[in-house]
Order: sequence, then structure tokens, then C-alpha cells
Amino acid sequence: MALVELYEAKRWPIAIGEDQDPVDVLQYAIDELGHTQTELAELLGSRSRASEVLSRRRALTVEMIRKIADAWKIPADLLVRPYKNEHAA
Repeated sequence: MALVELYEAKRWPIAIGEDQDPVDVLQYAIDELGHTQTELAELLGSRSRASEVLSRRRALTVEMIRKIADAWKIPADLLVRPYKNEHAA
């Protein structure tokens, strides 16, 4: 097993299934890894933007994914999965 795989196995001890999307991963990081929605807001530039992402009203951009992956040490491939957004009314 490669060093990166060992690190990811320790950092992400539960298997993130194919049915879990990037928002599920972010929610897991907030609920289980000690991150906060306030931290996410700081990374994304505003509280409303973080709220929109977590409520699936705004899609993650490449820039957002890079910032989150770097700051929270989340493998980027977990954040680039396609997922459905709910359009704001």
C-alpha cells in the first residue's frame, strides 16, 4: 500500500461509498472531524455561500474544492464527484 493510501486510510477511517457526494463528505468533516460551518464560510468567502453549498443550492467550484482539500486535508477526489443541486426558488 502506498504512503498516500495509508495516510488516507488513517485520516478517513470509514469508507466513503459511491453513494456519498461532496456535500456528505463536508457534513462528515463538520460532524465528525471537528471542523465548523464557520471555518467553511471562511474558506468559501461568506456564510451564505457555505450555507448554500451545504444545502445543495450552490455547486462547489474548482477553486472551492482546492481550498477545502488543502485546508481540511480532504482528498480532492471525494469533492469532485458529481451531485445534484436543488435550484433556489
